[in-house]
Amino acid sequence: MVREELEKLPTGALLARLKRLRWCEDSPDKSDLSEAEIASVDGQILFKSDALWQSAYADLKDVLASRENLRNKA
Repeated sequence: MVREELEKLPTGALLARLKRLRWCEDSPDKSDLSEAEIASVDGQILFKSDALWQSAYADLKDVLASRENLRNKA
């Protein structure tokens, strides 16, 4: 997802995406997935060691950092 698309999403959707990115495993060599399972999800991010994951995570964190924080005023 490109940054411009991320900026249009509501904060809740961004947080859900962040949760999905954090779910990814560290790297293929530390995974219990078989090579066939990894190949079957072509085009999706599975591992944090992937350059796509690192880019997606950095873009998402930048967009979230630009959002206004709401504090409980009670």
